[in-house]
Formats: sequence, structure tokens, C-alpha cells
Amino acid sequence: MHLFKKLAKAFMIILLAAVTGFALAGCGGSGASSSSAKAPAAGAAKTPAKPGDKLIIRMLDIGQGDAFLLEKDGKFAMIDTGDVEYREALVKYLHEYGVKELSNVIITHPHADHMGGMKAVFDNIKVDNIYDDGVPTNTNTYKTYLKNIKTKNIPFHIPKAGETIALFDGVDFHVAGPVSEITDQKGRPDLNNNSIVGKLTYGDFSMLFTGDAEKEEESAILKSGFGLKSDVLKVGHHGSRTGTTPSFLKAVAPKEAFISCGQGNDYGHPHKETMTKLENAGIHIFRTDRDGTVTLTTDGSTYQIAKEH
Repeated sequence: MHLFKKLAKAFMIILLAAVTGFALAGCGGSGASSSSAKAPAAGAAKTPAKPGDKLIIRMLDIGQGDAFLLEKDGKFAMIDTGDVEYREALVKYLHEYGVKELSNVIITHPHADHMGGMKAVFDNIKVDNIYDDGVPTNTNTYKTYLKNIKTKNIPFHIPKAGETIALFDGVDFHVAGPVSEITDQKGRPDLNNNSIVGKLTYGDFSMLFTGDAEKEEESAILKSGFGLKSDVLKVGHHGSRTGTTPSFLKAVAPKEAFISCGQGNDYGHPHKETMTKLENAGIHIFRTDRDGTVTLTTDGSTYQIAKEH
């Protein structure tokens, strides 16, 4: 625990001394399906959508990891950036979609399969703001990430539960977790269970992003009273049996579930137990290992989902 305290202290000293613009997020294809969006539940204010404006959410097919590219009115943002070994694929996607600048990047937690693509992003794309959970690690991937934030003077934020990140005009990310730090058996921060969890809203449309949150963080968020109900659930931890508990799934009550995982991955994701829960609830499931890149388009009232394969 002392090591992590020292790392955390060093982490904050580096950023506070070298990065300007610090501020917490202000509170203030084949195969397709379509549906009408539900109104956001309590805990996330409804965000007005302008007629004709489209929000595009792409779950990129980057193997075993998470990388979501968001687009609206010619502006882009990302939630996680995939693993180190898929950096080349990530850059190809960014160029394909015409991304030259990212208004906001949210790194849900510092595991390589969620933040490993950041070096490629830094090398190729201008980044305006970065948000992460503030939990440091001593990996080279993480050190390189911090170095780039420092040298490029990128505003860095650690959002807290209850705050809101304005991703685009009319598109908000309402932070649900982490509610408080969750530690492992050795008293160290549990990286998965300190993931940034948040509800994206645009008009009547909503999507819950969960990083690698497992049952412990799900339970804490449920106890907090955050309004979880959403049209779409990004299933936590690539569909692992360690999360997506029945009570959490019931609270979210999604029509669609997105799972980002690699073909034939070593972890067996998504696990059968999770798939069974989703199927029994009548939820439409979209998986990158099977469907390729999955694209959701919404005007804030209705939404459509298209699969690459």
C-alpha cells in the first residue's frame, strides 16, 4: 500500500507541476437494427438534441480490449483506446474516419487493453482533454502516457461520481463511478473496480459505459442511487463472469448490449454465464469478435445499429 501511495503522490506532483489547464469536469455494413430511445432515468439530466444532428458511436474492432470512437458535427472523442499490439489498427481506423483532433479522451482505467493505444493517438492526433480515474501504475505504458500528457501540455482531469463531462454540444457523460476507492486483498487499488463508469446521454438516447467494472463496483454504484437505466449497455470487462450481476443488469434494463473482445482470446470472453443472462433478458447482443466494428447512429430520438460483418 505504501508503494501505491508513493506512486499516487508522484503522479499528482508530476501533473500539477507540468500540465496546465487542470480542472475537474464541470457539473454543469451488413446487419442492422433500430429502436426508439428511452428518456434518461433519474441521475442524468436529459440533454436536448438539435433536429438532424447525428451522434455516431463506433465500437472499434481492435481485438481484446476496448476502443470507442464518438463523432458529432465533425468533432471526435474516444472512450478507451485498445491494447498496445493494436496501435497500428487503431491509427488506421482514425485515419479512415478522418480524425485529426480528439476533443476529449476518457481512459476508464490504466490496464493496457484500454489505454495501450494512447501512444499511437499522441503520435498522430491532437488531443484537447484527457480524463482518467487517477489511479497510477508503474508500467512503461502508463509512464509513456504520463510523459506525453506532460510534454504536450494536455489538460488532465480526474472526474468524480456525480460530475458531468461535456463530450460535445448536447452530448454529456454523467459519471457514476468509481463511487469510492475499492482495494484488493493486499490493500492496493483494484484497477478494474476503480474504472470510470458513466452514462452518455443525447436527447432521449442513453448508453452506459462500464470499463472493466466488476461486481464490487457495480454494487457500489447501485447503492449510490445513480439512475442507471439506459438504452445500451457496454458490458463490463469484455463480458467476464466477474461482472454484469443480475441486479445491475435489471437496473440498467438495456435493449442492446455491446461487448468488445478478441476472437479466440485467452480469457474466454465473453463468458457463457454473462451471455446467458443477456440472452434470457431478451437483450440484443453485439460483439466485435463476431460482428467486427459496430456502429450506432442516433439523432437523440431513435437509433440504428450496423454491424461490419
